[in-house]
Amino acid sequence: MLQDLSIRIFEILERKLEPKGILLVDQLPELIQKLEDAIAQDALSRESIDQDNTKTQIDRLGARAYPFLTLLKSALKYQNPIVWGV
Repeated sequence: MLQDLSIRIFEILERKLEPKGILLVDQLPELIQKLEDAIAQDALSRESIDQDNTKTQIDRLGARAYPFLTLLKSALKYQNPIVWGV
């Protein structure tokens, strides 16, 4: 399940998920925006109104991707690239 989430996040970011990689500081604002937009769209598409007119939420992307979004924002704040697999 975690690998599926990673693949989905990297598809949203239009990046290939590889064993080694880097997200540069100058790329982070665009990547953050893409992920936030996808989370908002997912929330809208998953929100449904049942017969009693009460809203329900189904496994939201935002809840699952929040730690990665937080990592992106923190890296931007401190002007650090995100590096993995080295």
